[in-house]
Amino acid sequence: MVRKPARMYRNISKKPYTRREYMGGVPGSKIVQFEMGNLAQEFPTQVDLIVEEACQIRHSALEAARISINRRLMKEVGRANFHFKVRVFPHHVLRENKQATGAGADRVSEGMRLAFGKAVGTAARVAENQRIFSVFSTPTYLEKVKDALRHGGHKLPSPSHMKVSTIKVSGRIVTPKFAEEKVVAAPVVVAEEPKETEAAKGKEPAKGGREPAKGKEPIKTPEDKKGAAPVAKAAEEHKGGKPVKGGKEKK
Repeated sequence: MVRKPARMYRNISKKPYTRREYMGGVPGSKIVQFEMGNLAQEFPTQVDLIVEEACQIRHSALEAARISINRRLMKEVGRANFHFKVRVFPHHVLRENKQATGAGADRVSEGMRLAFGKAVGTAARVAENQRIFSVFSTPTYLEKVKDALRHGGHKLPSPSHMKVSTIKVSGRIVTPKFAEEKVVAAPVVVAEEPKETEAAKGKEPAKGGREPAKGKEPIKTPEDKKGAAPVAKAAEEHKGGKPVKGGKEKK
């Protein structure tokens, strides 16, 4: 089988065929990158490649133009001095009713006329005066950028022209990060020192008990309770008129 020439798919006809979830076996796009060069810096000059006619551009033609432009920019301008961007994507799926070709092929298989066909590739449908490629750079490399885009335009099925425009940039460079910003140190938080206990000061707490808290009664230990029982009993006997043990009875 021989692939049909690209001029057969140049003109826009019928409705776009883009719903890939309903079709199988669609060849993948050959375009591997859509943005190249220095993506972190802003450039004041923009050059666009614009097509003059509405047409379909196959993914292989877009990739050929991308390779040609990028190769010349890398060689003449340098990776750090440009930002190259592809602005279209091949959404439309191309179909073809494959038939045998060669000598005597008409007697082997003529095929059905106006058949639906099978997916053979993809293409981008572009409108008149639509931007296809854009290159951002500095005025120093303007002529070299225009020359690279001119060579890339030869790969497209439509006549094209270039448009140069100036962009107002802030002059900010994304990398290195925080190059011109002042870094303020975070406030230092000093933890409070714990208060010294009696043991730390050399004083021992009361024997058999703990230091009472402010506004609270001291905690009594079992030893304190044993010593307080006889005293309480003697006080009760004294109130009832009974003689206190070891003392004289009041008259």
